[in-house]
Parts: sequence; structure tokens; C-alpha cells
Amino acid sequence: MDSTRGLDEAGGRGPTDWLGGWKTLFVGCAALLAANLFLWLFDYKYAFTIGLNSATHAFTTHYRALFWAELLTNGIFCGLWYGWLIRTGRALENPQAAPREEVRRIAVLWGIIGATSLSLYIEASFWPNWDGAWHQTMVRDTALTPTHIPMFYFFFPLSVVLALGAYIYGRYRIPALYSPDKGFPWSFFLLISAAVLEFMQVAFNEWGHSLWLSEEFFSVPFHWPFVAYGWLASGMFAVWGESILRLYQIEKSAQASEEAPIHSAAAG
Repeated sequence: MDSTRGLDEAGGRGPTDWLGGWKTLFVGCAALLAANLFLWLFDYKYAFTIGLNSATHAFTTHYRALFWAELLTNGIFCGLWYGWLIRTGRALENPQAAPREEVRRIAVLWGIIGATSLSLYIEASFWPNWDGAWHQTMVRDTALTPTHIPMFYFFFPLSVVLALGAYIYGRYRIPALYSPDKGFPWSFFLLISAAVLEFMQVAFNEWGHSLWLSEEFFSVPFHWPFVAYGWLASGMFAVWGESILRLYQIEKSAQASEEAPIHSAAAG
């Protein structure tokens, strides 16, 4: 049984209540928006005063420090979260979850996918627009520019962590859909491939701008993989679709179990 189930029941929260199964969605998205707001304000304050010359000491103490802080934050979060998912998930593999609990776990999975979607949206909409405007106006003297550091080195790896973490959650907690004997699901293959491709595209993008074109034209060939990323990211809709079908199966099984005693009493 999931360790958070007792808390939900003790608090009188149902599997799909706002502070029940959906709490993961709200907490995850709130954390992402808070991080994004901090990085926005950081750039508004320092981009034009400190971020123009990477050779200065001030750039090192502000932007290079931010760069390492982002990598460490992602690494620590990944290690702690994955460790917790696997450690607690192994204890949940054998017992069959009750229908109510499985519904709650699907809601939690949707919350993780929702947070992943928000992270992908932030990294592929707000920051690229700011990044394009910045690099079309300013001459880049390093790959660690004020707009690259939040986008490429925080949200890009974070999206990979969230996408893979969503699969690990489903792998241990929703075996009816994602148990190993069913093979690796195409839905998560597409979603994780999107996040990994976007992450790898960072290196290709920097190579293209360093040795090919320094200007920021969105139509250049080394930007094309960003479009493929958008197509692959549609795998998140497949995750929702297959879990919706599982909810129908749970509901059908619940109805059948309720009707069985009635038929037994009528037969007696």
C-alpha cells in the first residue's frame, strides 16, 4: 500500500479530491512556477548589468554560481526522488491495490505528467522567446548566457528527470498498465524520448551557433530537431489515454462486484 494512502483517508480526502490524489499536481506545478519566477527575476535584475561579459568576476559569482546550483539541485532532486520511488515501490509490487487506491495512484501519475508538461512548456515557450531576442541583440561570448543558464541547464534536465520519474512511479504503483511483463510502453517511450532529444539538442544547438551561424534564426537546420521534440512530446496524451481506459476497467469491475451479491441473493 502506498505510504500516503493512510494520510488521505485520515484526513477524509478521496482519491480524486483537490488535496487527495491531485495534490501532486498542485505542489509540483507550484514549485515549477516558483522556480521560474525566481529565474525570471534573477535575469531581470542581473542580465544587463552582470550578464554581458562572462570574463568578469561578477559574472562568475552570479551566473556561473547559478549554473552550478541548478545542476546540483537537479542532481540531488533526481537522486532523492528516484531512490524514494524505487525503495517504496518495491514494497508495493506484490499486494494488489484496492480500486479506490489505484484510482488515487492514477491521479498522482496524472499530476506528475501535468508537472512534466508544464516544465516542457516553460522550456519550449517562454525561455526560447527570451533567448532568441537576447542572442539576436547581444553577441554571445560563451554558451553560458543569462538566458541559456535557466533554460538549458535547469528546465531541460529537469524535464528528463520528471518524465522518467513518471514512468518509475507507474512501473511500481500501477502494474495493471506498466508492469515489466507488459513491456516498455510506447507512451512513455515517446515522452521520455522527447525530453532526452530536447536535452541533447542543447549541444547540437551550441555547436551550430559556435561554428555555423552566430545569429539566432529559428529556421536554420540545427533548430529543426526542436520540432521533432514537439511531436514526440505528444506521448503524454497517450499516457492519459491508456490510464483513462484503466479507469473504465476499474469502474466496470466495481459495478460487477456490486451486482454479484444481488444475483446470488436472487438465485437463493
